[in-house]
Amino acid sequence: MRGQGRSRSRTWFGAALALLMSAFALTPGAARADDDTPRRCSAGYVALTFDDGPTELTPAYLKALRDAGRVRATFFVTGSFAQARPDGTRRIAAEGHHLGNHSYTHPNLVQLDEAAAFAELRDTSRVVRAQTGRAPKLFRPPFGSTDARTREQAARLGMTEVIWTADTVDWSGIPAETIVANALTVRAGGIVLLHDGLPATLTAIPAIVRGLAERGLCPGRIVHSPTPVEAWPGLTFHAKAARW
Repeated sequence: MRGQGRSRSRTWFGAALALLMSAFALTPGAARADDDTPRRCSAGYVALTFDDGPTELTPAYLKALRDAGRVRATFFVTGSFAQARPDGTRRIAAEGHHLGNHSYTHPNLVQLDEAAAFAELRDTSRVVRAQTGRAPKLFRPPFGSTDARTREQAARLGMTEVIWTADTVDWSGIPAETIVANALTVRAGGIVLLHDGLPATLTAIPAIVRGLAERGLCPGRIVHSPTPVEAWPGLTFHAKAARW
């Protein structure tokens, strides 16, 4: 009798434990308890972009992004720099960031003849593909100088043209605090222009990420926008930020 009582007790305990576990189990499609991305990013996403790399500071930029919360960004690389620093290009890709095409020698593409302009884009895509195994899908014209021909050439190479909606003007020698303030003018879906290789920009990265978080904004990836996005009066493009 005592044995049967112990058996019934074990059976009851097992059933009760199973019921308790099922009560706390996640239903299909429910959000994981440790995935608070929707809450943190309640206001949406913005894209952090860095032009003109890779440079000797690129590893430090990547570390700053990791330390800020494993933030991912888009690096628009200059082909000649990528050719000279293949480890930098590979490391950007290996750490989960997107690589974009920023021309080979950073000219004003609109001022070049058709063949020379196309070569600037083609050669950069070839370098990135040779170094990472994937050709870039995004393109940013140097200085934001573009026209219908430039966009058509980028499209021929399978790339979407990306301008920006928040210019930090970090290239001008302004301090990190001003870079942060300029970056934080961005709105949900917008794209922030920054540059690789600048110590002040490197210093600004953690504060930019914190400032975005305080507004409920998270760094995101760049995707095609079916509706035009205004960079400045008279210039639109078709790209926006979305969740990675």
